[in-house]
Amino acid sequence: MSHQEDALTQEIIADARRRADRIKQRAERDARKVMDEARKAAQAEREGLLQVAARRAEHERQVSRGRLEQDLARLRLQVRQDLVQRVRAEAERRLAELAAGADHREVLKKLALLAVEAMSGERFELVLCPRDRQRWGEELAAEVRDAVQGRLGREARVELSEETLSSAGGLVVRGADGHEVADQSFEARLDRLWERICIEVAAMLPDLPGTDE
Repeated sequence: MSHQEDALTQEIIADARRRADRIKQRAERDARKVMDEARKAAQAEREGLLQVAARRAEHERQVSRGRLEQDLARLRLQVRQDLVQRVRAEAERRLAELAAGADHREVLKKLALLAVEAMSGERFELVLCPRDRQRWGEELAAEVRDAVQGRLGREARVELSEETLSSAGGLVVRGADGHEVADQSFEARLDRLWERICIEVAAMLPDLPGTDE
C-alpha cells in the first residue's frame, strides 16, 4: 500500500472514529430508553398480576423480552449502516477533491507506475477520464514512459488510449495484448480498501446494552 493510500485510509478511519463516538452516544441513549420503558412495563405488570396468572405473566415477559431483543438488534444494525454510509460518502468526497486538485497529475503518474511495475510486457495503454485526457493526455503518457525507464529500469512504450474512463479520478492501465488490466480508478481502489475500512469501523462500535437483568 502506498504512503498516500495509507494516509488517506487513516484519515478516513479517524473521521469515522469521531462519527462513531457521536452515533454510539446517541444509540446508547436510545437503547437505555427502550430498556427503561421495558423494565417499567414489566414491573407494573408483575405488581398487578395475581398469583394464579403467574404462568401467563412469565409467558408475556418472554414475549416482551424477545421483542426487546429484536428492537435492539435493529438499532445496532441501523447504527452500523448509518456510520458505514457516512464513511463512504466522506471517502468519495475526499477522492473527488483529490481528483480536482493540483496534485492529481502526479497521482496519476504514480498510479500508472505502480500498475506497470506489477505487469509484464513492454507496451501499455493509459485510459483516462475525459477531463484528464484533455488536460494532460500525451504529455502524461510520455512522463509515465520516462518514469518506467528511470525508476524501474525498463524500456516501455506507453500510449494514450482512444477510450475514456467514467470515474471520479484515477486511470486504467492495459497491456497492449489485452491480457493484463490494472484498474487504478479511485472507485476501484476504494472498493479494494473497503473491506478493511468496514472491519475497522465496526470495531469502533461496541455492542449496545443488552437485555440481561
